[in-house]
Amino acid sequence: MTSPTTTPPACAVLVLLPVYNGVRFLAEQIESILNQSLAHVYILCRDDGSTDRSREVLDTYRQRHPQRVHVLADDKGNLGACGNFAELMAAALAFTPPDVPAGWPLYIALSDQDDLWHSDKLAICAQRLQALEAGDERTPALVHADLRLVTENGQEIAPSMARFQGLQVQLPGFAAQLLSNTVTGCTSLMNQALIRRALPIHPEAIMHDWWLSLVASAFGRRAYIDQAVIDYRQHQANTIGAKKKDEPVIYRSILHRIFDNRHAEIFRLNARQARAFRQRFGPELTFRQALAARLAGWLEGPPAPIQRFLYRVLRRL
Repeated sequence: MTSPTTTPPACAVLVLLPVYNGVRFLAEQIESILNQSLAHVYILCRDDGSTDRSREVLDTYRQRHPQRVHVLADDKGNLGACGNFAELMAAALAFTPPDVPAGWPLYIALSDQDDLWHSDKLAICAQRLQALEAGDERTPALVHADLRLVTENGQEIAPSMARFQGLQVQLPGFAAQLLSNTVTGCTSLMNQALIRRALPIHPEAIMHDWWLSLVASAFGRRAYIDQAVIDYRQHQANTIGAKKKDEPVIYRSILHRIFDNRHAEIFRLNARQARAFRQRFGPELTFRQALAARLAGWLEGPPAPIQRFLYRVLRRL
């Protein structure tokens, strides 16, 4: 929790909330955003073609809070989670918040439709982001935090998702992020410089938050807050849920280990995303970053032993 004597961050925050058939938990999610301790918080929503009553919930909140809740209307239909976020991010760059003191930055937060935000989530993240920027709003910057895992009824599964999943959040470098994303989008807060640099999100991006993490790692600043700031609800309809870290496996034979290729699919996706990133940003990458992206692009196709060799090399870059 933040100290009551701490000066509130001098900023506004626009929360991007993509919605698709989320009526069950949507009102609770919106309420937890509206009840943030930070004063100037706004919500920009987009419905991705829901067939339940999600749009009715959005319209109700827009009517109740016309200054704070905004709904993006278009005829683009169902774009999926990544496409929905991309549309909202593009719209965020043109958003002008009402009643915000001149000179205050507008930061961007990402939200799921089924979680519960702790009341000081945005205040904590905004303080860290302003410290990370150090007065330089032109450099892409992103902060992200831990999550508390809960059941759909709010009962605790684990106090820390990072420890539950064994995430190596201490490896924020570009090469490490090519292999594994440690940014959970719904905990993140970023400046507009990151959005401008990241858009458009490439079709080969695995997820929007992974793409943002790569851009921040390559061209800006990233910081992790070792504190749970939301209750991350686990239920059957989750697009992406939390999976417990596997226990160590004892292989029955050396041949099994050599030819085991259980990770082929994720290596394929890693490789395609890395090639897309290199295609988009190649001339701007340092030699070390370009090498890492090229090696990651080779993860698709070769036998499992070569994939694991490339993986180990990338982990050391």
